[in-house]
Amino acid sequence: MAGFKRLILCLLGILISVAGFSQKNELTQKGNKVYVEGVSKNENSMEAVKALRQELNEWGYWQVVNEKSNSNFTLKVDVKTSEGITLTSWGGTSYTMVGQIVDKNDSVTWESSQYKSSPNGTNGFNSGRAVVNKFVKALKKKYK
Repeated sequence: MAGFKRLILCLLGILISVAGFSQKNELTQKGNKVYVEGVSKNENSMEAVKALRQELNEWGYWQVVNEKSNSNFTLKVDVKTSEGITLTSWGGTSYTMVGQIVDKNDSVTWESSQYKSSPNGTNGFNSGRAVVNKFVKALKKKYK
């Protein structure tokens, strides 16, 4: 009898974990509505978030909405900028971007890697657009 109880508890644990996994997949399924929220109020950062909204609209996997209350989930984006000469940049503004997928309960269900870009000839000296392109490329790979 103790073995039977253990088996039932094990099966319940598996079912609960599968239900949680499928809920996360349902949250970000194709066609769902996403609200894109920028964390920083820096002007350059806000421009990068605006470019991200545009790229997500063009991709068309999710519907980008203007009201958080109308969304299935939130894509919270933290964009940081720095200026000056670095090892990879001869000046201009460099960007880093990290994104989180947040459910209606403000629980983070996914966090991206950090993406970086500095102005150079390969990105047309537009590192804000370049960091957005790197981020969206990673999203496209994750959500096919």
